[in-house]
Amino acid sequence: MHDQRMRELARRAVACRAQSVDGAGAIATAVQRAYDDLARVSSPLIGQLSLDALTGRMLYLAQRRYPWLVNARMPDHWSGPFPQIVFCLETQEPDVATEAAGAVLAILMGLLITFIGEPLTTRVLEEAWPDAFADASPPGRHET
Repeated sequence: MHDQRMRELARRAVACRAQSVDGAGAIATAVQRAYDDLARVSSPLIGQLSLDALTGRMLYLAQRRYPWLVNARMPDHWSGPFPQIVFCLETQEPDVATEAAGAVLAILMGLLITFIGEPLTTRVLEEAWPDAFADASPPGRHET
């Protein structure tokens, strides 16, 4: 699965969940929903601890390109790497938040591919984000 295709899939998943609402807050909420949908499907397969570890690794890798993902001070009642991402996305301009949202979910997809393989990851993504696959060929399958 190529990085650009993963980013496009992630952007579609976020856009479907943001619907027609604009702004960084809507994007942050949509990326949380997309993550929750992916977690709902992948957690029974790989376990919550593995998902948490992959999410932490995703944040570590994403902050290389988006250092502001770890520079903001989050409210004390939030914990874990994904709430940190959501909180930081809310503070950005919508275009920046959209780009970063696609990137972090694409990184997570790449980590899942490494962990469980591309065919299984594609099936998990199709189940978690069927709306994102509606108008496109799945990332692991090439159009003819």
